[in-house]
Amino acid sequence: MDELVKTFHIDWKLLIAQIINFGIVLGVLWYFALKPLMKIMNKRNEDIEQSLKNAEEIEKRLKAAGESKEQMILEAKKESQVIMENANKESEQLKNSKIAETRSEIENIAAKTKASLLADKEKMITDARKEVGGLIIEASSKIIGRNIDSETNRKMVEETVKKIKE
Repeated sequence: MDELVKTFHIDWKLLIAQIINFGIVLGVLWYFALKPLMKIMNKRNEDIEQSLKNAEEIEKRLKAAGESKEQMILEAKKESQVIMENANKESEQLKNSKIAETRSEIENIAAKTKASLLADKEKMITDARKEVGGLIIEASSKIIGRNIDSETNRKMVEETVKKIKE
């Protein structure tokens, strides 16, 4: 071993000093560089893991929100369908009631008009009878040459009116 030390010119004191220096440098590097670097790396790993968990949670929430949105759209479509059906029913009912109301008004107007026409007809018939009766009395008085009493005039008018009716 002495030969080995002489061949390579190894000085034990120097070797021990270098080992101590290397240990000190290694300790300083470990304490001031490697330890803070490891803390930073560990924190970075934790942040990345947390970000991945958050991303998965966000993805789940987005998926749930998408499903919720689709459900809300379906419900809105159903509600709009129901509203449209109700509106159609109400408009149909309103249309039918307006038609019935209009028919009723038309029937009332027709009934009033018919009653008015009948009243006018009766009045015209009554006026015509009076007129015919007066003409009959006047004609008979001219034919006979004198005026007959009112009872005879009345009977003659009634008989003539009966014949006209037939």
